[in-house]
Amino acid sequence: MCRSGFFLKDWNQQWVIAKGLGFVPDHANPPRKYLELSKEDSKTSLPKLRAFLKEYKPDVAVSFQAPWWVSYALWAEGVPVRAGVRSQWHSFLFLNKGLRQRRSLAIKHEAEYNLDVLKHALDNTSTDTAPVLKLEAPANLPLLEKHQLTANGYIVVHPGMAGSALNWPIANYIELIKQVSPHTKVVLTGTAADEKWLTDIKATFKNDTNVICLQGLLKASELFTVLKNSKAVVVPSTGVAHMAASLGATVLGIYPHVRVQKPVRWAARGPQVHIFEAPTVNPDGSHCDGTHCEEFHCMEKITVEQLLHTLSSL
Repeated sequence: MCRSGFFLKDWNQQWVIAKGLGFVPDHANPPRKYLELSKEDSKTSLPKLRAFLKEYKPDVAVSFQAPWWVSYALWAEGVPVRAGVRSQWHSFLFLNKGLRQRRSLAIKHEAEYNLDVLKHALDNTSTDTAPVLKLEAPANLPLLEKHQLTANGYIVVHPGMAGSALNWPIANYIELIKQVSPHTKVVLTGTAADEKWLTDIKATFKNDTNVICLQGLLKASELFTVLKNSKAVVVPSTGVAHMAASLGATVLGIYPHVRVQKPVRWAARGPQVHIFEAPTVNPDGSHCDGTHCEEFHCMEKITVEQLLHTLSSL
């Protein structure tokens, strides 16, 4: 499902994605055909997937980290080539073209790992690199005017994340905004789930008219417009980094050096991406192995000055 799978019939691609992510293929260039299903509701989604497979009759199905019932549906409906990552029990039972991978070693990007699965499914040994997703944002000038924003005249700061990686300290986000807001508007974005990252930032700048909080106020298409028209997007390792990069926006991405969280695997990919990675050497002289995070707080070592230097060059 967006990271779950797509199906081929005579090179006609059809994606099956997680419910709620339709806004991504809706704004993709070129557009993608897709079916949205709830990953959590197998009782409803499994019959829908099987009905789709009966009608579509794909030659090849490639599954990227999908739940068990997706693998089962592919087997039950007799899809000739059922490919995917061979890791969980159902991948051994229902897939006939599984590929073992050690993604935790983080020696290449997640997109390249996915490409390897696809090439394995199609018996393709070419060395092509994974393509970069391109998204299109609606122009929506009234939205920018409503919030008194002009194209390339503001910086987006999106500090929230799901917690799957280390984040930059809130104090660093606040200091960056203090340095930027006197001469450039700053737009804060996020959802209700990002509140713990935004609470102190909003309180600090509640009286600063150059800091605009749009938390929870933007639909997905509107967020795309705001990201696309920004001067830069400052963001940790989260989905908004990938969206902004795919829109062609300038992205300042902040990443840990913990092996399974490193930018070599998770960095946003696009034409204007700047990566800031925590240093590899701990204060005691040892090299980061991802086991001393509570002691050394490596993300603090990515300095505000580093980001300001990049922003000043834009």
